[in-house]
Amino acid sequence: MTNLTDESIEIGIEVNQQQRSGSAVPDGAIIQRPFKVLIETKVDAGVSLDQLVEHSRGFTDDGPNVLLLLSREPVTVGENRIIREALSEFPHVLFKNVTFDAVCKEAAALYSDYEVEMAELVQDYADYCDELELRNQMNDRLRIVPCGTSFEVNLRYGIYFQPSDRGYTTHKYLGVYKEKAVRAIWELDSVFDVTNADSRLSKELVQGRDTDDYDEKLAGIIRDARAECGYEIELGHRFFCGQKEETDFRKISSGGIMGARFISLSDVVGEFTDTSDLARKLHGRAFS
Repeated sequence: MTNLTDESIEIGIEVNQQQRSGSAVPDGAIIQRPFKVLIETKVDAGVSLDQLVEHSRGFTDDGPNVLLLLSREPVTVGENRIIREALSEFPHVLFKNVTFDAVCKEAAALYSDYEVEMAELVQDYADYCDELELRNQMNDRLRIVPCGTSFEVNLRYGIYFQPSDRGYTTHKYLGVYKEKAVRAIWELDSVFDVTNADSRLSKELVQGRDTDDYDEKLAGIIRDARAECGYEIELGHRFFCGQKEETDFRKISSGGIMGARFISLSDVVGEFTDTSDLARKLHGRAFS
């Protein structure tokens, strides 16, 4: 429970003998400390702030109070901020978003190899989550995005951009595609929406590391996209930033890709150590 909530919660009965309580020493004590955990599950529908607020009203001030939002993918930084603002009137309630994948991993870590029955029970739950596609497979996803006119600019800066309101499934790796091949990949370090690029760059973190390390590159790609491609991307666009690694991962079926494509990396290369190793293993391989 501690790893999921970031708060230590004592579960189970405590039995003591002749432990002083005030000025008296009872012969024995049996103690069950109060705690309450409420779970709200989000699978496909969006987060209901009203529902989370009503759940929070159901807590008392006694003991640790935890409101868990269980979801397939982590809520975004922006969603998390909005939720915490909505729940700020309940300081006695700890809000935490956890994923089905995190529950599976934490449960599996509780048991040793010899505890076979419990390990099998946890695996059954993990298989159930996989069957219903409840576990976030973000770390296994390479999102391949076709780049036309902007390809050289994307490659130059190690940044891909798209309209902020264009949907996508959360992923860890991005590959830029041109002329029947993924030419470079990068692990997503930071994803930003730029909110002002006129005098001084302002941005809002969407995913990953909150940093100013990419400010110069963001300003550069906004400038070069306008000069070289005729694209006005200083507002209303999302920027996917990382350190590029060149590769040559070819599409062997006829035609190009019309839109973004997801590839399971474990199916293509198996295990890899880092982005450089992944780029090396993708080089010379093919997808259809």
